[in-house]
Amino acid sequence: MKKVVINILIILYFLVAVIVTYLLLSYNKYNIVETDNKYVLTLKEKNPDFKESDLLVVKKSNDYNKGDYVFYYDTYAVKVTVKYAKIENVKTINDDEKEIQLENDLILSSENILGKKQNTTTYKTLGAVFNTLTSKWGYLFIIIFPMLIAFVYEIYAIFKEIKKKK
Repeated sequence: MKKVVINILIILYFLVAVIVTYLLLSYNKYNIVETDNKYVLTLKEKNPDFKESDLLVVKKSNDYNKGDYVFYYDTYAVKVTVKYAKIENVKTINDDEKEIQLENDLILSSENILGKKQNTTTYKTLGAVFNTLTSKWGYLFIIIFPMLIAFVYEIYAIFKEIKKKK
C-alpha cells in the first residue's frame, strides 16, 4: 500500500512538472502564458476585484463594448505589465482593428487587449503557487533539482545492481 501511494505521488509530481514546463514554454513576448485562445496570468498591481494570489485564465475576445472591464498590456511603462480597466469608448478602424479608450484616458489598439472580465475564470490562491513554480528559483528547486536527484539515484542503483551481479 505504501508503495502504491508513493508511486501515485511521483506520478502527480511529474504531471505537475510537465504542466509547469508547458506553461513556461508558452510565454509570449510580454512574459504572459498564451495558449490558443486563453491567457494565464496573475496581476501584479492592487485591484479591488482580484487579489495578487489569484490565478486568472482570461479567454481571448474581439467583441469589446463601452462599459466592459478588460485586461490589457500596459506597454507605456519600462516593463510591460498587464493591467485592468473599464472601457470608456470604442472606435472601429476596420473589421479586425479597434481603437479603445480606457477609463484612465489611455487609448489602445485592440491587439493590446487580452480579454474581458466576464470571460475570466479565477482560481483563488493558485496564483501564488503559479508564481512560485514559474519563477527561476522556484522551478529550479521544486522541479529541476528533485528530478536531477532522482536521476542520479537511479544511475547509482543501476551501478549497484551491476556490481552485485559480478
